[in-house]
Amino acid sequence: MYDTVVIGNDLSSLVAAAIVSYHGRKTVLLSEGDARHVYSDYGYTFNIDPMPLTGFGPGETCSRLLANLGIPVTECSGLQLLNPGLQIILSDHRIDCFNGMEELLNDMGREFSGDRVMIRKLYASVLKISNLIEQRITEKPYVSRTNFDEFISVLKSIPLILKERLSLTKGFKAIAKNPPLTRVFEANGAVLSNWTGNGKSPVCISSAYALSLPLKGLYHHVAGNEVLRGLLESAFESSGGHVIKNCSVMRINITREIDVDVSIPDTLSQISGRYLIASTKWEKLRLLLLNDRKLKRMERKLKLVRSAYYPFTLHMGILERCIPEKTAGYVAIVIDENRSVMEDNLIFVEISARDSKDRAPAGKRALSATIFLRESPLVLTDDELKEVSQVVFCALEKFLPFLRENLDFLNIGMSIELSRKCQELVNHKYQVRSDSFFGVSSISNKTPHRNVFMTGGMLLAGLGFQGEIISGINAANLVISKERDRDG
Repeated sequence: MYDTVVIGNDLSSLVAAAIVSYHGRKTVLLSEGDARHVYSDYGYTFNIDPMPLTGFGPGETCSRLLANLGIPVTECSGLQLLNPGLQIILSDHRIDCFNGMEELLNDMGREFSGDRVMIRKLYASVLKISNLIEQRITEKPYVSRTNFDEFISVLKSIPLILKERLSLTKGFKAIAKNPPLTRVFEANGAVLSNWTGNGKSPVCISSAYALSLPLKGLYHHVAGNEVLRGLLESAFESSGGHVIKNCSVMRINITREIDVDVSIPDTLSQISGRYLIASTKWEKLRLLLLNDRKLKRMERKLKLVRSAYYPFTLHMGILERCIPEKTAGYVAIVIDENRSVMEDNLIFVEISARDSKDRAPAGKRALSATIFLRESPLVLTDDELKEVSQVVFCALEKFLPFLRENLDFLNIGMSIELSRKCQELVNHKYQVRSDSFFGVSSISNKTPHRNVFMTGGMLLAGLGFQGEIISGINAANLVISKERDRDG
């Protein structure tokens, strides 16, 4: 019998489990399948999720999470603040996204001299809105209102948000007259946010937050987000938490308690708990949970947010000499500056650090190139994904003209297999049918059942990587609050 049962392979589920367990509640984490978070071959190691790390600055989301779990920041040794954090490359332009405002504005002004004033005004609004969101996250992780006092707090901030949102809207409309500059802002948002709006108009609030992230700091670690996973899993187990990996959830019964039938190799067990936290990324969510009568309303809410684009990553090893000297660790390549970046027009590249022996042999670098597809790799054929791989490779050749001659390792078949196996571990790009006011959240962690909660990056897609962390924090806090009420 557990206090809380958590189901999910993703980082958000692990965050929720670690926090609940740290607060003295007996917790089990059910992790289905045997999906790997890193892939090693031919002397190279690749992160399954190669997207940028954010929120590790002083007082930011990930730093606060570690501190609240009693994990010293020094445990994140090897975490590097990148400057520039991201490079955005078009056929005739290259923007270095520095983490200093004047450096960034000067670089953008150099590339787009006729738009200097407009860019500066836009970033002034970006920072104001981003600071409001950051303040709200810091004061209390819930982004959606949870009580009357928070509702009043939101009301007080509405006039300023409306003013800056109007300024952003005007700025984005002005930018639309300059296609290359439009692609720069789109690329920034596509990389650092998991929110693509409703397909009709930009979600200005989340767009502002994404544009502010390079200024707050993008981080790189040889283990990617696995460094955070490792710390959280260690903290979870040291506080008494129990992880059951490579299992299969067969049935869930929800009453005043939660009963879960779990198949572990050669064994069928029943696990019971008072509370359930389930990830929205869990592939059996709708099959085993949302057929519950009370949860039908929750299913309708989840349908308002859908996966619009799916990541497919090509893994390769290349010789050091192939990479230009000032190339950043994260690069966004826009293939055609006259098309939206989400029209198979953006390649996101993560490159291992120079002399990173944990990632690549001496004189070589590990490179992951990700494109976002309208259809999941799970439904695309091998031949279709091989064609996608060729598109990615050809785009990289424009960025690295001597790539073919300096290619040391490439296993397209394994990249295809990993893209299918690991969709639960990576963040999709989500789209909404109707835009929320903040543009970062439209679904609560709560469900119609008082003892069932959701977690997952899609609940706070507009906050990107940190949205996945905060979603886990929110779910854990709801359980802890319920437990305190019960104890009191």
